[in-house]
Amino acid sequence: MRLLIQLHTPTEAASYEGCALALTLATFGHDVQLYLDAPVFGLLMQPESRLHGMIQSLDLYDMPAAWLPDDVFSGWVIGMLPVDLTSQLMLVPEMIRSQDFEQILTF
Repeated sequence: MRLLIQLHTPTEAASYEGCALALTLATFGHDVQLYLDAPVFGLLMQPESRLHGMIQSLDLYDMPAAWLPDDVFSGWVIGMLPVDLTSQLMLVPEMIRSQDFEQILTF
């Protein structure tokens, strides 16, 4: 199953749940793409946050780099984060076809 999981909430619990779901589904062979919206950037900036650590481990789950919105804030975040975390992030492609995903979940 191909899924897009969007994290839009600034709360750590909801972001953690969404990312945990993504990692769990990837463990069971699903093709999961994460999209991190601007409200979660504050959590990414905190090395002790669960989301920060989970994004660092995307490679371990054979997941692609998480998408960030293509805006000024994303460039700022990429420039401020450690290299090991920024290697797990990329700007969202110009065109996303929702029909390419069987499910789109938003947290």
